Amino acid sequence: MSHFAAIIPAGKALLEIQEVKTPQPGPDELLVKNEIIALIPIDAKLAKFGVFPIPYPAILGTSFGGTVISVGSAVTNFQVGDKVAAAKTAGATGDKYGAFQTRVIAREVTTSKLLQNVNLGGPVGLIGNLSTVVGLFNVGAGLERPETNGPASAKGKKILVYGGTSSFGSLAVQYLRQAGYDIVTTTSPKHKVFVSKLGAVQVVDHTQNPDALREALIAKGPYDLIVDSISITRTIKVTSGVVAAQGGGKLYTLLPPSSADIVAPGVTTEFASWSAALAEEKNAGLLHWAFGTYFPLAIANNRLIPQPTQAVDGGLGGLNEALDILSKGVSGVKVVVPLSE
Repeated sequence: MSHFAAIIPAGKALLEIQEVKTPQPGPDELLVKNEIIALIPIDAKLAKFGVFPIPYPAILGTSFGGTVISVGSAVTNFQVGDKVAAAKTAGATGDKYGAFQTRVIAREVTTSKLLQNVNLGGPVGLIGNLSTVVGLFNVGAGLERPETNGPASAKGKKILVYGGTSSFGSLAVQYLRQAGYDIVTTTSPKHKVFVSKLGAVQVVDHTQNPDALREALIAKGPYDLIVDSISITRTIKVTSGVVAAQGGGKLYTLLPPSSADIVAPGVTTEFASWSAALAEEKNAGLLHWAFGTYFPLAIANNRLIPQPTQAVDGGLGGLNEALDILSKGVSGVKVVVPLSE
């Protein structure tokens, strides 16, 4: 039995569609007929810039969704025919887990069951950042989880999430709000209405000049936690400046700073592979809760607002175009590639 995959043969090379052998699911795994791929920034960073060393050839891709067509012997929460969203995350390695193919192995613990009538684009667009959000805020920063039913009690703490229009930032704002925190975030004027719907108490225009932006963010504080979901030179200069204005401390980032001199004095950047924390045995319960309880309930109860999608046609053959779009930068949309047979 075989299927098709979009394979990257070498670093920074174009993807090539090849026929590959279809693997069988292990005891705690599912085989999913892939129906949609949602791209996240790390997909483009790996494919276009080779930011991390990986063995080649490789099948990339992080988040996908479709229909379960086979289950492993120890799987208890899924059955053939279930509609699911899944992510390659929390320590998963190997081509069988890569989303850029028509048949994908999903780990039961990083797969969420969906209602049959749900549009896959929304949950698949969100799930790729779920483990990073949970790993950063609940493991890295030690914050409390959201309530799964009803509003959480107010925590009386304010958090700055820089980049509320980003795929990570838009999920983070909602997740933290559901946990009872007050969120300040940034976006451009054209996306302010969308970002305001996510639950932020204040939305700051990030298109103003860096000095004015920094001062505007300082004025909305002080903050109990500051996270830079963009983490490029321009944004780290601003966000670390906000931390410094509060007397210094930690700035949480999704990428390491390009150089030490862009970080304001008295500020320490906290960077890690946040999703990897959920692969640790001590966090197994948190991982199971995130994908098995929180996310399916949040989707079923319409408690999460996905970004609008920008679909790229061509199936697997459209992935090179989709990666080009993502690498050049998108604003306020999730790039997805629907698949059909």
